Amino acid sequence: MTEPDRPAFGVNYVPRQQWWNAWLDFDERSIADDLAAIAALGCDHVRVQCLWPAFQPTPTTVSATAMSRLSVLLDRAHDVGLDVWVTVLNGFLSGWVFRPPWIPKANLFTDALALSAAKTLIGSVAELVADHPAGAGIDLGNEPNMLVGFEPSTVTTQDLDDWARTLIDAAHAAAPGLPVVLGADHQPWTTSQTGFTPALLANDPDLTTVHAWPYFSGFIGHFGEENDLAWSIGAYLAQVAAAHQLAPKPIWIQEIGVAPEWVTGVSVEHATERLLRHSLSVPGVSAVTWWASHDIRPEYGGFAPLEYGLGLLDVDNQVKPAGRRFAEVVADLRKVAPSTELAPAIVALPPDDVADLAFTTRWAEAWSDGRPPQIVREMNIE
Repeated sequence: MTEPDRPAFGVNYVPRQQWWNAWLDFDERSIADDLAAIAALGCDHVRVQCLWPAFQPTPTTVSATAMSRLSVLLDRAHDVGLDVWVTVLNGFLSGWVFRPPWIPKANLFTDALALSAAKTLIGSVAELVADHPAGAGIDLGNEPNMLVGFEPSTVTTQDLDDWARTLIDAAHAAAPGLPVVLGADHQPWTTSQTGFTPALLANDPDLTTVHAWPYFSGFIGHFGEENDLAWSIGAYLAQVAAAHQLAPKPIWIQEIGVAPEWVTGVSVEHATERLLRHSLSVPGVSAVTWWASHDIRPEYGGFAPLEYGLGLLDVDNQVKPAGRRFAEVVADLRKVAPSTELAPAIVALPPDDVADLAFTTRWAEAWSDGRPPQIVREMNIE
């Protein structure tokens, strides 16, 4: 994403015109303007989202129109110096659930037709991204673990891990050397709900990704918004992920952000700064990607209220106060190498335990001189 000793900073792009229905009602000029405004914040990359039904109208075909529009987006990003990560199989996005219409009842993770179709689309997008100078890599899907509860039959952790490995292999086969990641949310790391195993998330993709939301993870409720630890979720999940790695690899804080309704005692700008600075307080973090670039237009109904105000830019491409703070902090953080020093204490995560809020308390108590401790995963000894 950037120089090896300097972190990358970017945003999850949300088009200000049509949200990701922009693939269907495509406005190249608007997208170009959006990307230029993102680059002006000091970003070096964006993460973009395909809509599975739009990109794959049948299980054996890929939409030439959607792929052409993706190529145009890559062109316009390249014009302003942005690298692009393309997230492909988006069945869950901004709180909405998407299923291709050709597979209404089968299980997306275990059905042979669904898996074959996913491999077809993943391979096509991987080839396009690998051949483009702005193409940074692909993400299999946005928080696909969130779809488990919507499937018509039981999905096991093994099913999910098998699905992920199959698609990682398919992407590598289609585009050797192209980085492939998997963007799950915090739940596989911090709960016992059915999801991908931390071992898979930490080791099988080319980078380890975490989604570090201070509200959904419970950090704001656990610590209180005026406690600085409420904004340390990025550092925490990065450390949890590192503890599950068999060999060190870059950790990408792929989603992090704050909604205005989550804070009353501190400002959104304060929360923005603390989330960013904490994210770079632990070693191994190679990139931080904010959610989101833009607000969602209020006339686009149907989203949960919090989704409308997450942007650094408003729907007219004007920089919001949080966006100004983001740009200032990013410029400051780029001046120094990321932290490599942790607190002297080590916090052990017992075998087969999850890093839940009880474990978070132990981690928080071991901070020293403003530095978080290292998390080490204990191993079963038989």
